[in-house]
Amino acid sequence: MLPAQSSARARRKPAVGQDHVKHRRTRSGCYTCRNRRVKCDETHPICERCRKGNRECVYPEPVQNAKSHRAASRTKGSSPGSASSGDEGRDHLPPIPDDDEETPGSSHRASVSNSSHTGREQSNTPSLTHDKSPSPSTESSSVIAHAHPRPVPSRTSSRQNLRRSPMDRTWNELKPDVRYYLEWFRDNITCHHYALKYDGADFMRTTLLDIAVHNDPLLYAVVGFAAYHHTVQRPDGRLQDFLGYYNQSVNLLRVSLQRGQRRSPATLLTILQLATIEEYLGDWVNLIGHQKAAFEIITSLYTPQTVMQNETSRRILLWYVRFDLFGGFLGGNETALARDWFVACAQYYVQQTRDRPEDLNSKFEERLCQCRLFARDVSALFSRTTKGLLDSEAFAAESAAIEQRLAEWYDELDPALMDESKHITDFSGAPPRDPEDIVDPYDPNSMYGGDLFPMNICLIDYWAIVLMFKLQLAMIRRTTPSPDTVTIAFKVCQMFEGLELCPQSPPGILIEAQASLGMGIMFLPKDQKHIMWGRRKFAKVESLGFIHPQALRTRMSETWNADVSRWWLPEDEGYPPIIKSIRGFIEDRTVNPSDQEKQDLRDMKGLFNELSLGEDKFSHTHVENADSFDPSSESFSMDIQAFDEAMIYQESPEFGWNYDSHNSEA
Repeated sequence: MLPAQSSARARRKPAVGQDHVKHRRTRSGCYTCRNRRVKCDETHPICERCRKGNRECVYPEPVQNAKSHRAASRTKGSSPGSASSGDEGRDHLPPIPDDDEETPGSSHRASVSNSSHTGREQSNTPSLTHDKSPSPSTESSSVIAHAHPRPVPSRTSSRQNLRRSPMDRTWNELKPDVRYYLEWFRDNITCHHYALKYDGADFMRTTLLDIAVHNDPLLYAVVGFAAYHHTVQRPDGRLQDFLGYYNQSVNLLRVSLQRGQRRSPATLLTILQLATIEEYLGDWVNLIGHQKAAFEIITSLYTPQTVMQNETSRRILLWYVRFDLFGGFLGGNETALARDWFVACAQYYVQQTRDRPEDLNSKFEERLCQCRLFARDVSALFSRTTKGLLDSEAFAAESAAIEQRLAEWYDELDPALMDESKHITDFSGAPPRDPEDIVDPYDPNSMYGGDLFPMNICLIDYWAIVLMFKLQLAMIRRTTPSPDTVTIAFKVCQMFEGLELCPQSPPGILIEAQASLGMGIMFLPKDQKHIMWGRRKFAKVESLGFIHPQALRTRMSETWNADVSRWWLPEDEGYPPIIKSIRGFIEDRTVNPSDQEKQDLRDMKGLFNELSLGEDKFSHTHVENADSFDPSSESFSMDIQAFDEAMIYQESPEFGWNYDSHNSEA
């Protein structure tokens, strides 16, 4: 007789031929395959299973810190699921439990995937953290030593928790303040706070948060953005309530890049989130620096075709493209991305509308992608012309083609997007119309409601691109803008105020529309009534936390013959104390540009070098009789070569981004 086996380990040993053997598998596959409990072939950027099933494919970032390597070395060979010798040197991730074990993060994924989640009753301050928010003086000193903060202990064994990485972390294991701001983000932030126009899949409040929970640099960037908006909305908000999170994200990202960790979609999302924060702070020079870093990574991970194969990469592209277009327009340059990226995006959504002709989501996306392509072509046309790369005959042909395409965009709108029965006619709950208003925001034929509400964003974006094209066309031809520009400008202003006052408008909608508003205001009459309307709108946008650059204030002061360098309204009317504090912080944070190119960008020279906003150019009264433009010989001469420098993320007491051409690229 064989001796009885007394150990628990021996009793758990499977019999020969047993079909199911419990084991632990590595977590180096994509999130989708892990969730579906299938083997991932780990093909980058999209695994074979996700490609065939047209599923979302997002990989976690590998853990490469010294502690994880030492832990892997200690456990290697003792675990039933340890890697074979052929995998030596590969960055392994912590194990994933079998089907009958608890799945880390499953509770969070279920919560964030509920796009119909409504805002719960919020407390006024983050639980346990209002007076203990990370401060600028402490965050930077602790973040390097603890690149991955220890999670709150869970019910699993303490030994397992010591080895847990961010990729194993669940929503409930986050620190209380971090969890509070993520929940606040999910309930209060929309794609419109990012000026991303449309998000039919609700990516920003589901997938983005899911990725952030498993990636520390992105986590603190998203939390910092939520904390910023939370702070702005509170009368007693404090700078340190959000600056600490921002600084921690910058430092964590810098550590990741310096360690040479693989660039991933999470890296891109982190950079884009930080760029958005810089935009809110009015630091456009640093914003374009982020855009340059994002360009290098996005072109190394994707092609124009592969970037359209899943929702995460599509959202990354559209997020990046916004900054690319912005930089090109501001600097008088073409976009960094070539035209085939824009064409591939437009063609993808054209095909979607053909495959699903009843799907409004695809129709909105297709119209907006066409607008982005217009904006890219307008930027390229005027950049090449002013640099002498196009002769007059070629310029005339290309400008005529763009003008025709712009007209066709509106004429060929799908009737389903122009259903007059969807016009908003009930403005119950909105304030009464101001008798001194320059537009009627409650015109029953001006805005769409219900499932056609996104059409309002499509229209105001389209009108702004038309104004930009007509303005630059007039500058090149040295003529007065066509009279219809004033009519279009009033449409933009009417739509903006309608979005502002309409009870159906989602949060963040004015941030979405503020760039279009700026184009519209340029063409308004320059009498006191219209000037004060424009000043009130700029003040409204800035009170929401979107800080306008000093160069814009200076130019508008000259245009309006009224000093708005300090605040948009006389005697600091409606100037929130927290915005005043943020403005003071920005002024202290800003450093002198290191070269002329950066100086030109800070001064918005690509836009204002040739642009006169005086009454003799754009007023309703004089537009037809105005003298022709008189641009200088340096028309659109700005070149953003400063951003070709290699970028690294360095610790800074001002929480800024420093550029060092002698260091390795991001």
